[in-house]
Amino acid sequence: MQGFVNFAADIGVAIAYLVPALAYLMAIGTFLFAGWGFWQQAQPASPFRGKPWIPVVSLLLSGVFAAFPRILTLASNSGGGSVTIGTGSAFGYVPAAGAGGMLGSTPAETVINVVQVFQGFFQAFGAMMALLAVFAWWSVMRSASRRSMGSCFVQFAFGVALINVLPLSRFLAAIFRANA
Repeated sequence: MQGFVNFAADIGVAIAYLVPALAYLMAIGTFLFAGWGFWQQAQPASPFRGKPWIPVVSLLLSGVFAAFPRILTLASNSGGGSVTIGTGSAFGYVPAAGAGGMLGSTPAETVINVVQVFQGFFQAFGAMMALLAVFAWWSVMRSASRRSMGSCFVQFAFGVALINVLPLSRFLAAIFRANA
């Protein structure tokens, strides 16, 4: 079991390094796309005819991608979490299992112990899902994807929920204990 926990922690660390790198690369890409879009709007055969907002939104998304760790921290705090998202090793930690190991005295305690051990992976994966939701929203806005904007919002909310997985699992365990 410990090998699987270490493997998940290593994947979480890799994702934690990739998320800010992809966000910053996307910030540069959307900034250049916005500049190209403004230049193309001055041309007679503009590909943005009928969609003049695309370069403006791309410029705004450049700022969103550049400040993505801060936006995730704000979204996490508004979701009731206390995780501060930064660049690099913010997510890559593996909390120790409880004193009794992985198994708890009740199924709810066992689930909370397992979530606590894999919390670093869940947080990094949630940050990546939130970043991919913003990518998807950008492609929907440009009409490059047939998804709805609401599905992008649901994916972003799912990512923020994964960042706050431990408080969420404790809340759900308390609900199921109350109903049992």
